[in-house]
Amino acid sequence: MSTTLPAKAVDAINGGLLAHLVTVNADGSPYVRCVWTHAEADSLTIGSMSLDKRYIRNLQRDPRVAISYESDVIDAHGLAEYLVAEGSAEVVEGGGGRALLNRLGKAYIGPDADFLSDPALGEGNLIRVRLTKVTGIGAWLD
Repeated sequence: MSTTLPAKAVDAINGGLLAHLVTVNADGSPYVRCVWTHAEADSLTIGSMSLDKRYIRNLQRDPRVAISYESDVIDAHGLAEYLVAEGSAEVVEGGGGRALLNRLGKAYIGPDADFLSDPALGEGNLIRVRLTKVTGIGAWLD
């Protein structure tokens, strides 16, 4: 167990691995949403264009999150490598979400993607996740 992402995991995540973001609903049940993320050793960042989303409302009430990733590498037992990051999220309103999503679109859609590049869409918002626990299996955690 660690509180930081190894360089191999940062590279894999930033290479376009889809993330599963888990937040806590008001009734205590989990809410899962697929999101694009940008990774650094000690944090993950998610872009959002609207504050009127359930996962945003959940984070504003309860900042605890879990984010999972699955790589395309299969181990000797036939299982895909995976990583689960837990942390505390902060919603940063008023800027950066559109630019982040446009940049991430190049990894998730393709190098020529022009995703949300229109400034008329607004600046969007960021969700910054400070990591408190990183677990999983695979060479990307070495």
